Amino acid sequence: MDYESLYKSYLAEFTAADAGVGGDGELEYSSDDTYAPGDSRVPKALGATITRKGKAKKKKKKVNEDTIYDYLLFPPDGEDQEKIANFISTLKSSDDEVYRGMSSAEYKTLIKKGSVVSRGAGNTRKGISGSYVSDSVQLAGRFAFAEYKDKGRAYLVAFDKDKLPELNPADEGNYWTSNLLKDAIKASYYLPDMTK
Repeated sequence: MDYESLYKSYLAEFTAADAGVGGDGELEYSSDDTYAPGDSRVPKALGATITRKGKAKKKKKKVNEDTIYDYLLFPPDGEDQEKIANFISTLKSSDDEVYRGMSSAEYKTLIKKGSVVSRGAGNTRKGISGSYVSDSVQLAGRFAFAEYKDKGRAYLVAFDKDKLPELNPADEGNYWTSNLLKDAIKASYYLPDMTK
């Protein structure tokens, strides 16, 4: 007997037996409660998961759980840096805001002139002509923290998304915009103030 005939023979035999048609009676279908005797729970295929204690509650996905510590390349060095990192880690991102860590010089130009276009090396990659901003206050805080470590001063700034010129997608969670506008500032944090 060839493979195909043997396969069809087995398929016909076990299918008929499982359905209760013919067979020796041991494999006949039974409506008895064989999976979990005495268990009257009704599982739902697309609904809540049923457990022995009742319906399992779905865990809400936490958004923006990362903190500045997840982005730092090196841990804070000294009490002032620890205070800054701890303060930034308490800040929460908002859906209607974007954030930028910036130097004091860039911030002062923004306040004085009403707008600024970043000129740093990080803002000219991929051929963009503008300033990077992030959805995450913690990621932007990392850049402010790095500027503080380098120069001893820096700002972390929250901008209103709706008041910035068009936001163009860059890396995941990051955008670039042609100009940062003073009128779009919702909050600004001077990092040396966080050390007090």
